[in-house]
Amino acid sequence: MKKIFLALSISLFLFLAVPTMAQISIAPTSVFMDENGIASLYITNPSDITQEINVSFLFGYPGNDELGNLIMIYGDSIKDKQYGLGDRLRAFPRTFVLAPQQQQTVRLQLRPDRSLPAGTYFTRVKVTSNNQAPDVDQTNQTEVATQINFKFDQVIAAFYKNGQTTTGLEIGNVTTSIQDGKVRAIAEFVTTGNSPFLGSISASLKDASEKTVSQKEETVAMYFNGKKGVEVSIPENLPSGEYQLELRFETNRTDIPSSDLVQGSPVTKRVLVRIP
Repeated sequence: MKKIFLALSISLFLFLAVPTMAQISIAPTSVFMDENGIASLYITNPSDITQEINVSFLFGYPGNDELGNLIMIYGDSIKDKQYGLGDRLRAFPRTFVLAPQQQQTVRLQLRPDRSLPAGTYFTRVKVTSNNQAPDVDQTNQTEVATQINFKFDQVIAAFYKNGQTTTGLEIGNVTTSIQDGKVRAIAEFVTTGNSPFLGSISASLKDASEKTVSQKEETVAMYFNGKKGVEVSIPENLPSGEYQLELRFETNRTDIPSSDLVQGSPVTKRVLVRIP
């Protein structure tokens, strides 16, 4: 029987790898090239279906909207020219077929430009995967079948540190609001130094005795000036009154080795919060 497959291609864009959806897994989730501009990416196919893989690059970086929510920014040609890696970054191999339960090492190689100012340069690595197309069986009969082909785009960050690198933050005005049992803070910030501020934020709600009654921690990637929003839950039956909300930014993350992170001094900001 001859099967004619009418392929319906659907692309799914994933900012971070989602194991329950993604067809492949990628490690590490952020790539830091060494002083020679070399790094390795490990792509694994945990499924039972052969995958076709394509590795490409696009310039982008995380930003924030006016409410401090995370958004991805692409197509910024000015920042690309200043901080991007351009066509100097290559992947070997760029396209390949990955059998079930197999892993492929992809070598990233950057042609360094020593004339660039000291600082951290960056881009995004896009790994596209889709099921390998099945063979067409040739027989006397023809059967038309529809095959839905999902394409998954997983995008991770890639960095190259050139010369002496520094990073830091200056926290400006912090506004707060209370809604749905949570305190939400929006902090205006200015990045300092020549590298993005990669680290974490801890939001702690403290009572008059400095006891922490609620806390929230999350990772941050703050590339350029903007606003950062964070929420912390209000415990049930918390007495009404005045509390302090402490925001602490540090250059450490559980998913990135400290040796890869550009280190900066911790920054702390406190604001008064009235719990009704």
